[in-house]
Order: sequence, then C-alpha cells, then structure tokens
Amino acid sequence: MTQCRAELRNVYLNIPVFAPNQMRLIRKPQFLSPVGGNINDNKGKVHIQALRNVSFELEHGEHLALIGHNGAGKSTLLKIISGIYPPSAGEVSVRGSIGCLFDIGAGLTPEMTGHEYIKFYHAVYSNPNELLQDLIEDITEFTELGNYLELPIRTYSEGMRARLMAALATAWRREIFLIDEGIGAGDAAFQIKFSQRVNALLESAGLLIIASHSPELLRKYCTRGLVLKHGEVRMIGPLDEAFDFYARPD
Repeated sequence: MTQCRAELRNVYLNIPVFAPNQMRLIRKPQFLSPVGGNINDNKGKVHIQALRNVSFELEHGEHLALIGHNGAGKSTLLKIISGIYPPSAGEVSVRGSIGCLFDIGAGLTPEMTGHEYIKFYHAVYSNPNELLQDLIEDITEFTELGNYLELPIRTYSEGMRARLMAALATAWRREIFLIDEGIGAGDAAFQIKFSQRVNALLESAGLLIIASHSPELLRKYCTRGLVLKHGEVRMIGPLDEAFDFYARPD
C-alpha cells in the first residue's frame, strides 16, 4: 500500500453568491453579510469565504475527526481534499487513492436503470484492474435488488436508491477514506450490512477523515481532531483535547 498523506497549505475557498433564479452575482446592497464568512471582491460582488488560510498535514495511519458547527466548513474541506472543489488560493497535495462516502448520488439520472448506473460509476471511478462484471456481481449480491437493477431508477423507493448508492460508494478499497456525517443507509437490516462493509474499508485505509456531529462515531474511528470555526482551523490535536476546545465559548 502507498504511504498516503495529505497536506494543505494556506488554502482558501471563495464561493460566489448568485441572485435567485438569475445567473448573475449578488452585489453588496442585496446581501448584508449575516454570517462571518462573506467577502466582497473589488467590483462589489459577494462571495462566501468557505475556507480561510487552512493548513495542516496528515501522515499515513492517521484517523482525523473534523469537528465544528453547521456551516463551519467541514464538508467543504472534505471536498477540497477529494478534489471535487479546487482551492481559490493555496496548495492541496494528496498522495493515495481516495474513496468518498458523500455525494454518492452525483450523476444520477432517473431514467437510467440500476445496471446502467453501475456501468456509469465504473467508467468514472474505477481503475483498469477493476472489472465491470465483478462490480455488477458485488452490487447485485450486496444490495439484494435482483431484477430491480433492470428497471429505471425513477421506479425505486428511497430505500432502494439508498442501497444502490451506498453499495457503489463502498465498492472498492481505497488508501484514503473520506466520510461526511452518517454512515447508515436503507432499513435497519441493511444498515448492519453496510456498517460491516464500511468497517472493513476503514480497517484497510491508510488515512481516514470523518466529518460528523456525533462524538460516539468520531471516538469509534478517530484519534485526532481538527476544530473548524467559520472556515478557519482553530486547533488540531488529540481527539479529547479537540472536543474540549470546541466546547469552550468563543
């Protein structure tokens, strides 16, 4: 296995804010900065500064919890690390294959059948050594969807879609694993199967980063914590110290 690592240096992410139903940026008089992450460019257009000057390093074997309030930047940081978002400034360096347990419905088209979506997912995310037929057999057995995989996804119940998406998100082992919030999917019986599958992946991951509001989940998998507030890293250290820091009043 690759000695995976991740390093962020002075990373910023600015997200432009558009007026409702219009492909134009909101200008300052229309948006009065109700939260602390907003900035204006030189033309008076408003952006959300989702991350500010984020810097840290993670080495192989580290399991990191992202701790912070809603809107602190936890999910955004995961997407920066995964490469979904490019930084507005700064450097992101990641070594190792990445598996993500979030946004697993990206690219989902209701008219596609389950088998068509499996093929789509394989084309986008697989490597040459991962055979399509192996993936189809694995997903069919794990989801227990059987002939439903021949039907359009628009005919699926919410639980059936959850099974398919969760199975695909955990189809292959990766060296770096990123999880955003809960790891449950589908009904109670399937959640047990899914948790077992996720646990096996996490045991083999060289680097793990989880964003969650659940101390129990974070303590189960992580030994270190990174506290985010308003897009800034306030501290990084042992998990219990991170929880204590987060609980202090500003």
